[in-house]
Amino acid sequence: MANDKLKRRKNKLVKPPWRDLLADEDLLQLAIRDPLTGLLNRRAFDEHLRWIWKQGKDQPFPVGLLVIDIDHFKAVNDSYGHVVGDRVLKECAALAKASVRESDVVCRYYGGDELVVILPLADETETRRIAERMLAMFRDAVLCRDTYELRATISIGASTMIAGPGHSAETFLIQADRALYRAKQTGRNKLCFAGEGPDRDDPPAGQGASPAPAGMANPRRVVLVVDDEPSLCVLFRRMLTRAGFAVLDAQTTADALAIAERERGMIDVALVDLHLGNEDGLDLLKKLRGVDESTIGIVITGQATLENAVASLQQGAYDFVQKPVAPAQLAAVLERATKYRRLVLENKRYQSHLEDMVREKNTALSRALDQVTDSYQFTLEAMADMLDTREKKTGAHSKRVSRMAVVLARRMGASLEEIEHIATGALLHDIGKVGIPDSILLKTGPLTDDEREIMKTHPHLGYNIIKAGPGLEPASEIVLAHQERFDGTGYPRGLKGEEICLGARIFAVIDTYDAIRSERPYSKGRSAQEALAEIVRFSGTQFDPAVVEALKSCQAEIEDVGGWSAP
Repeated sequence: MANDKLKRRKNKLVKPPWRDLLADEDLLQLAIRDPLTGLLNRRAFDEHLRWIWKQGKDQPFPVGLLVIDIDHFKAVNDSYGHVVGDRVLKECAALAKASVRESDVVCRYYGGDELVVILPLADETETRRIAERMLAMFRDAVLCRDTYELRATISIGASTMIAGPGHSAETFLIQADRALYRAKQTGRNKLCFAGEGPDRDDPPAGQGASPAPAGMANPRRVVLVVDDEPSLCVLFRRMLTRAGFAVLDAQTTADALAIAERERGMIDVALVDLHLGNEDGLDLLKKLRGVDESTIGIVITGQATLENAVASLQQGAYDFVQKPVAPAQLAAVLERATKYRRLVLENKRYQSHLEDMVREKNTALSRALDQVTDSYQFTLEAMADMLDTREKKTGAHSKRVSRMAVVLARRMGASLEEIEHIATGALLHDIGKVGIPDSILLKTGPLTDDEREIMKTHPHLGYNIIKAGPGLEPASEIVLAHQERFDGTGYPRGLKGEEICLGARIFAVIDTYDAIRSERPYSKGRSAQEALAEIVRFSGTQFDPAVVEALKSCQAEIEDVGGWSAP
């Protein structure tokens, strides 16, 4: 019965709190899912954590939290590129999901390489068991198995807390985040729990440190007091403990640095006396920042002069306090400093992941543009195929001349952008014939003069059809000019020489070559030698001599693209 009750409650806690936010399921998933990994995003994580805390208001229950960082993930991106990095991230997300319970909530945090897992109804023992299982799965896993066979480890910061009155979800997250920092600073590939550390219960002899018990103070408000007067250390500890701070104290530079090393990442503010016997408090602040650059330094002294204040601020101190100081004044200064540190860390984390976030957005946008481009290209090719079918042409004539035009354009040194336009113009060269009546278009005998004039309107018709299409203006010029002749006797505008755009001059040669080489219902295809000889014969009149020369140099490749037998 107890197990059934626990299961029912666990299922209730898994119910998504955001379900009622959006009625449209697709929009909902876009709002709450990370596009790369498919995990829930930061927004969904925040919503779910707040919702769980709300559920514990009347009946508190334990919750576990894991903050997970993929070790040395930046090196993967730098060594193998972001495409491989994305794949590694997706496989790591799948591993994380596979190692937790069905009731647990796995999210991608900030869009970078950090994951977070909410473990409803998990005490410290259960949280540790799940985290250790996850570590083992990552150690055994081979990523990108079919290509690079990579291995990855993770660092995990864990925290457990009772969801309910008197506890803060924000504090819960901060505790786990700090535990992760400790795991990374002490070797990675490991699990660290909030409130525990390698030397927590056994400080080095003589250092005078007195760390607060885990959970006894707000984890954002840890102060290291460094003063060579033991009585002042006791006084500051009493003042700050009453104000809700956890206090560590030391009388020498060596003791202070030892505490900083042991509590790396956990100290918010270092309150340092300007003169520590024969030692300089400003030098100590510099060394403390070397241990943990996020520690905020505040100088306190009984010899407050303008010169000392300026020197302290120039050395990077956040504030300068004169002894004696009232408890309320000191608490206010330290409160501002801890808030400032929190903002600095938040901004640093955001900046560290900003590149990944931008890259992912760009990847998603590129993917969407590729899909639009593919869809657009499919539409253009479908239009060309329908026209070929209507004219009863054998094979994919329009696609074939488009591919051959690309070969010739490349040989003539056209730019990539020009080649793209030439390919599209060649593909759609006869699109205007959709406006020509079947009685004329499909007529087997010779056309009358009136019918010929109607047929000559197809370049203009095609131009009008596609000129307004996005990016199709250069291609529409090829469609309009594809019946022009180099000597100026073509139509519809009677252009001459280089007045005709390069794409249309290339197309004229390719279209004729294809017509000679291809099998038609009314004629057999002729040899490659005959096709080339025919085109050379009209070089300078119908065709641009430069294009003809280029055709000579790449005829073998043209034959290959056209799918004909070797000459």
